[in-house]
Amino acid sequence: MSQYNKLADIYDHLVAGIDYEEWADYIEEILKKFSLQTRYVADLACGTGNTTLPLAARGYEVYGIDIAPAMLARAARKAEEKGLRPHFLEQDMRQLSLPRPIDLITCYHDGLNYIVDPADLRQVFRRVHESLRPGGLFIFDLNAVEKLSGGGGETTFVEDDNMSLIWETGYDKDTDVWEIKLTGFIRKGELYDKFIEVHKEKAYKNTEALTFLNEAGFEVLDIYHGFSFDPPIPSSRRLFYVAQRPVW
Repeated sequence: MSQYNKLADIYDHLVAGIDYEEWADYIEEILKKFSLQTRYVADLACGTGNTTLPLAARGYEVYGIDIAPAMLARAARKAEEKGLRPHFLEQDMRQLSLPRPIDLITCYHDGLNYIVDPADLRQVFRRVHESLRPGGLFIFDLNAVEKLSGGGGETTFVEDDNMSLIWETGYDKDTDVWEIKLTGFIRKGELYDKFIEVHKEKAYKNTEALTFLNEAGFEVLDIYHGFSFDPPIPSSRRLFYVAQRPVW
């Protein structure tokens, strides 16, 4: 996926303000709430490993899955620097294939919003269901990108001594797809390396996600307003879903 090659170079800079340990805390609170004994975890769309490494550091045997080799290369370097040994696999989550049944599968940070074809999202849910052990959990978020987009075109600039970034965004109400064109200038010595990447995210309605999960064979245990145990509200920008592969 060439559109992630340059993003990998700056991704950690862009998310530097996020406390991923708190994200891991939240996942463990959900596991405690539903009394899931967990050893094996698969983290889909793991990117540069920010969501994978905190789980590995807590003793879980973690598989970080991503489609972008540039992202995975950075994740592997960060793991080595921290003395951690997660398993990183380059895979398209639509063809997810894991070496053993998994207790918990996670997908954070808009990872599933990047699946813009509903048929593909259905396929992801089926592959996740098949990869979980009976009783295993699938915990993921979906972003309300139509709220983030503002409903129209916007341009945003970010600049520091080493880079200049321009985001041009637009939301197509007919397809519920938010398109982000990222133009970047990254300092390389005395010169700047220019790149352009286009990213797309789809806004899925709650009813769609529930339908797709049920079709895949999941039992939906709960849905939360992001990083809480509160029910969703109309202004929620991120929803967390907790779905289980039934034991029977």
